[in-house]
Amino acid sequence: MLLSQSFKFIRKATALMLLPLLAWSCQLVTEDYDCESDISDANQYINIIISVSADNNSATRANPNGGEEGDGREKGIVTRENEVDGVTIIFYRNTNGINATPESAQATPIDFVAYYETTLDENYTPRTGVHYPDEVYYTTGDQEMPTRLQSDQQYHVIVVANADLTSQITVGDATVTNLATLREMTRTTVYKDTDSGVGTNATKFVMTSERDDVLTFNYSTYDKSQNRLTFIFENIHLERMAARIDLLTNGATYNETYDHSGYEYAIEGSTDHFVLTSVMPFNVNNDGEYLIKRTNDDTAPYLRDETTQNWVLDPNTSSKTASSHPNYLSNTLTDVIGMTSSLNVTMSGQQDYKTSIQGRDNIIVGYVKENTISTATPYYYYATGLAFEGYYYRNGAKINGERRVYYHFIRHQGEKSTAYDALTAAELATFDKTTTIGNEGTPMNYGIVRNNIYRISIGSINSENGSIKIKIEEEKWRHVDNPTIYI
Repeated sequence: MLLSQSFKFIRKATALMLLPLLAWSCQLVTEDYDCESDISDANQYINIIISVSADNNSATRANPNGGEEGDGREKGIVTRENEVDGVTIIFYRNTNGINATPESAQATPIDFVAYYETTLDENYTPRTGVHYPDEVYYTTGDQEMPTRLQSDQQYHVIVVANADLTSQITVGDATVTNLATLREMTRTTVYKDTDSGVGTNATKFVMTSERDDVLTFNYSTYDKSQNRLTFIFENIHLERMAARIDLLTNGATYNETYDHSGYEYAIEGSTDHFVLTSVMPFNVNNDGEYLIKRTNDDTAPYLRDETTQNWVLDPNTSSKTASSHPNYLSNTLTDVIGMTSSLNVTMSGQQDYKTSIQGRDNIIVGYVKENTISTATPYYYYATGLAFEGYYYRNGAKINGERRVYYHFIRHQGEKSTAYDALTAAELATFDKTTTIGNEGTPMNYGIVRNNIYRISIGSINSENGSIKIKIEEEKWRHVDNPTIYI
């Protein structure tokens, strides 16, 4: 355990951190410390503790107002979503931190960068004394104090998990790598490169700092047996760069007795049934995503909480205005008519993708990058959505069902309490492709934002024409006891 009983806790002011020059007084340390020891010549180390799923807050997004918290928080429900093999630690000094002015950011060098392997510490308890059940802690272990770091200084730090960025960052030379450079960095892979992201086929998610952390050398432990003083930097919160799309089979039962296996939905007021056989995301971003979360706030855009007026940007958001197919989206809406993409997730034979939520099967459709659009964007070409394929069986029949495909653009905020109509194939064919979201208010009504779960559920099916209704919410990828997420 990182903070074992053999370690002696010391709490002291930053001014006392010039260890080579100062001998410490008994009154400045904890009672457990052996005051006869002289630690001015102790070997110095650092240890960084990160939290992958932090905060027990289940505050909800107030529909339809949007915001940072979504409709609540939900912990990563499978182990691989929380795994961290190692972290890149980036230290820099600037009074205004990550939101320094462009001129100041250009002049701010990176003071230190390193990649450390990490280990899970299931027993770690922060100094607050509270270990929330939804927090997953990893530690770098004791690492020798870098000579470039000065213990009398205050540093800002950015942490990137599951990605070694040391080769991309030059230390100490603002003409090569500076804070402005760091803020502009993008990634095209947001989980392990060899994984497709379809279903559960994704591991080692790239995670980055959720906030602008400030670190001072004012908390340490001392191991007398090794004469080792370790500075502890704890509870640095991370969030995944990926978002997750789920299908919640609310109101359905898996059935293999039809000539097309899938999730069977009863049609109220009739003996008809609809069997959902596959779902497939469309207009998926396959280009870069900002390493550091960015919003449209003109004065402080980086690592800010999202609001309805402070919305998230991806590197292409501002240019999504032309009514044409962009080359950085895969499986565009025009391409999904046949439901033949490798992103398609069939309901039969894919039970490895299945989890359980409130007694219902929940299918992980896949993991996607941020894709946000402005009010001037024609969302037919740009907004990420889901296509639903299924077969409609009349009068209790289980063969010769009528194939139907429906389309729905995933909403991020601006939710309403009533359900939305999904587009039928015929409606999609006549859809005005120049339609923008300008008349709906905020740009973030449609969009994909990092570290959110977008969970889709069929709300109802019309017995007259077979159209389906969609209800929308989404969860911050954090903990919530009773998630209610429907799209």
